[in-house]
Amino acid sequence: MSAEKFSTLKEMGFENPHEIQRFSTRTENDVDVLKVYLHRHQGEWMAKSKKFKFKRKHTNVPVDGGLVPYRASTEPSPYYLRALTELEQLVDQDKSSKDKKEHLLDELEHLEKVVARKVEDIRRQIEEL
Repeated sequence: MSAEKFSTLKEMGFENPHEIQRFSTRTENDVDVLKVYLHRHQGEWMAKSKKFKFKRKHTNVPVDGGLVPYRASTEPSPYYLRALTELEQLVDQDKSSKDKKEHLLDELEHLEKVVARKVEDIRRQIEEL
């Protein structure tokens, strides 16, 4: 995936979006909090992270029935939603490549065991001669 796909993350200050490892979200009153964790490089003790706060949009929603015709509600910022979409794409891409990597490593380990057993069997046959 090209970095152009992550324009919102670039606007948020991530020069290389592929450095993002994971993220978490929470809502505090009328603010959405997004915390983005970056990959830890060799020699660093703690993972780097960046925290962003997005103000929620206040709206009045019509209510069917009841004493009050409208109810106050909040919606997440469109910018926040775009950032979440990009982060989910990025993290899902990393997970699929990690799953593939783990699968290939398992296959390699199995192949090494099979080859080792075959070598032992051939050595045993040679000694019997």
